[in-house]
Amino acid sequence: MDRPTRVRFWVIASCMLMGIILYVDRYGFGIAQPYIRQELNLSKTDFSYALSAFFWFYAIGQMPAGWLSDRFGPRLLLTSYILVWSFFAATVGFAGSLVSLCLARAAFGLGQAGAFPTASAIVGRWIPQAQRGKASSFVALGGRIGGAIVPIVSAILLVVFLPSDQSYEIEPRQILQPKEIAKTIAENRGDKDDPKPYLTRIDEYVERVSVREDAAVITKRILSVAFNELINDPAFYRREAFEELGSMDRFATEQIERIRSGQSLAARDSQRLNRHLMEAVFPVGIEGIYVASWRPVIFLFAGLGLVGALMTWLILRNHPSEHPRVNEAELRYITGTNGASRPAGNLPLQAILRCRSVWLSALSQFCVNIGWLFIVTWFIEYLMEEHHVAMAERSEMIALPLMVGFVGMLVGGVATDRLSKRIGLRFGRSIPWAGAMLVAAVCFLVCPVLNDAWAITWAMAIVALSVDFSVPSMWAFTQDVGGDYVGVVLGFGNMFGNFGAAVSPILLAEVQQSYSWNVMFIICGGFFIVASISAFFVDASKPIRGLPATDCNADLAA
Repeated sequence: MDRPTRVRFWVIASCMLMGIILYVDRYGFGIAQPYIRQELNLSKTDFSYALSAFFWFYAIGQMPAGWLSDRFGPRLLLTSYILVWSFFAATVGFAGSLVSLCLARAAFGLGQAGAFPTASAIVGRWIPQAQRGKASSFVALGGRIGGAIVPIVSAILLVVFLPSDQSYEIEPRQILQPKEIAKTIAENRGDKDDPKPYLTRIDEYVERVSVREDAAVITKRILSVAFNELINDPAFYRREAFEELGSMDRFATEQIERIRSGQSLAARDSQRLNRHLMEAVFPVGIEGIYVASWRPVIFLFAGLGLVGALMTWLILRNHPSEHPRVNEAELRYITGTNGASRPAGNLPLQAILRCRSVWLSALSQFCVNIGWLFIVTWFIEYLMEEHHVAMAERSEMIALPLMVGFVGMLVGGVATDRLSKRIGLRFGRSIPWAGAMLVAAVCFLVCPVLNDAWAITWAMAIVALSVDFSVPSMWAFTQDVGGDYVGVVLGFGNMFGNFGAAVSPILLAEVQQSYSWNVMFIICGGFFIVASISAFFVDASKPIRGLPATDCNADLAA
């Protein structure tokens, strides 16, 4: 008897590649967030609308896109989705205002909407039921790989794409918060007990310019003149003044080591070091020099979609029976028959809406994404504002949760498949899912008592580990109950999950500005508790298709 071919592995690998590219494009925008905000002069609330625009249209497109893939086949549709989202990802790089940014992000979200519902349908068609949790974990793992590498790669590319003739002087328009800067300097001047030496050093230049120009009020122009004098001063850096400043840009750290070893810096290196020192002292008050390089990074990431679309078209087929390299042994292993694929019929919306487990899954995903979005949207701002973490170290902190998530994704797939074999689908899917959400809730709730940036980062890493551990259970649930409509069922849950993601940026921005970062942590923890309770009552043992609607938790059908 012939051994089964292994085409199914290549199909799953192509879906994994799709996930990598999808998250590189999606999270690349988030990493560039501080520089986009600065260049377009957007507040947190303004930028939250751009973040939210993506998720509203991503959510709305889930079910229609999933049904299209179920109805007409995933090969053409997934290839098309990749090309469409890549085009609109590139248009983000042309945005010049909040309106154009929101429109580009909305179209980008609509383009990405069909990706994971289609990938779930592919797993349902190409993988036996006993292995779907593990296969789903590999597909979702692609997203985490993309999300984990993009902060580090973005940090490198922002430096690489910095124009060689970039000016390090600060123009008045680049002073973003003159009143806050002046207030900080004045408060330090009046602090006789514990003045910050680096602020005292900067104050020397500001006071000198103010006296020279007889200025009673510190304006953008006064600050610009003073800051440029210190930027052009080779002797501005003093070890005793800046030693307690903390996290610094990698370039600045290298130049400081050179100074401490007795070397002298070239004029351009000295200017750039001084500019980085200023940005470290006033991380949100001065426009960053990497504002000049975020657009080329967006364009490069968007171009990766061309590679993904080509690979998807070449490797994928709508059903194993249509693939020329699949032998009969592999076809029997996957489906138990050599029959051809059967397209889905009309959208079974009534049956889906009567299924309690589908609604519980949707509620869990809604709540999860409200908390999860903090990690991939506002965490970067938290590190800048609350802990003044420089870009290089900040990129490592942002990458860590998604890198740790790798483990959760892989272990979660194996755990749900093995547990389902031992105790059945009902609890084999719900226990890993609900338990992981509870762990994530605890991590958020302890954050207010943690004062160290790395301690908070590790708490977020455990949140990511927990969320990723639950993803294979959630995907496998949709494949267990969805029959020929896996894409639609996953799309329904994803739709509500991304309604949560759409609400999250605006909600969390308002909470932070009205209350504090600590209140934001508590709210995120509360949503994870609701997600845990909802997930526990999900029942994967009762399929939707082929049964009367009342059989799927009849209390809603009554």
